[in-house]
Amino acid sequence: MDARMQPLQQTDRPPYGPSQRETPNDVSGEGRALGLALGLRAEECCDLCYSRATAYRWAGRPPDPNYTERSRGVNWLATVLTARWIAYGVPVSAEEMEYIAERGDLAASLQQSTVNITRAYLIWRDTIGEVLRDEATRLQTPRETLNNALRVVRISCDASLVQVAGAFDRRMTELSSELATERETLSYQALHDPLTGLPNRVLLYDRMSQAMLVSKRTTRPFAILAIDLDGFKAVNDTLGHDGGDVVLQQVADRLVKSVRASDTVARQGGDEFTVLLSRMAAETAADVARKLEDRLCQVLAYDGKTVSVGATIGVATFPQDGDDLHTLLRAADHAMYRRKREKESQA
Repeated sequence: MDARMQPLQQTDRPPYGPSQRETPNDVSGEGRALGLALGLRAEECCDLCYSRATAYRWAGRPPDPNYTERSRGVNWLATVLTARWIAYGVPVSAEEMEYIAERGDLAASLQQSTVNITRAYLIWRDTIGEVLRDEATRLQTPRETLNNALRVVRISCDASLVQVAGAFDRRMTELSSELATERETLSYQALHDPLTGLPNRVLLYDRMSQAMLVSKRTTRPFAILAIDLDGFKAVNDTLGHDGGDVVLQQVADRLVKSVRASDTVARQGGDEFTVLLSRMAAETAADVARKLEDRLCQVLAYDGKTVSVGATIGVATFPQDGDDLHTLLRAADHAMYRRKREKESQA
């Protein structure tokens, strides 16, 4: 006999299985006959379970063919294993129970309702009980033998239902974790520039709105720096777009490292960046802008080649240069273009 078909040892028996008292060491001839009769009607039991289940209104998402086929297979296996238990005193092994419990994992993956799972097992229990009583009448099985068989059915149903519910819960927990991770990823992608990882326009506007509220409450100003790279077209012409992307990433890194953790560096698009300097007056912001211009003029390297870009920065302060988001951003842009004209006139 296959090792899987041998009765479990007491130390190996899972907590959901039968106790030694519930599993007889010797099965009578009447019990063996009753179990074999049930096994011969396993297909019929599956058909009965399916027809009875369809008489109920399905709860939640309708089942797909994969779930329906899998459920039928589990019903057939559970019936055969129960018949073996009744006929030979061999309880369901841990490995066999895990196979049955996969129904719960499948149901969770397909977002099925636990109502359907519970109803299916109760229908199976009642159907197997009816078939056993019918066969017991035909075989003139003693009442005690029939009661032992019905007890096996109850134990099998209860154990299977507990295992399936556990598998369902575990899979739902995994799915919830995966969904939370996916939501975090999508949220990050919606608020950050895919090339540099910096906050994008949406997140910048949100942080500016928050900064305005804080400034109005504390009466402390904050500043906006509008940054446009100089000579970036030449970088693309020299290094190609891949090299240009690397340069933009290096610029983003230098900007982040040059300001405070409480500040926000955002990429507006192309070679335009914006920096939100929290709790900072106009004069201090102008000093920061000059230092950033010097920092960004340093040589950048890519693929064994070196390039240099410049930067022109315009400064606007809230509420002095604008008391709303768009006015403040326009003021910073205008200051940046004035700065460009000054640099051109000095060249």
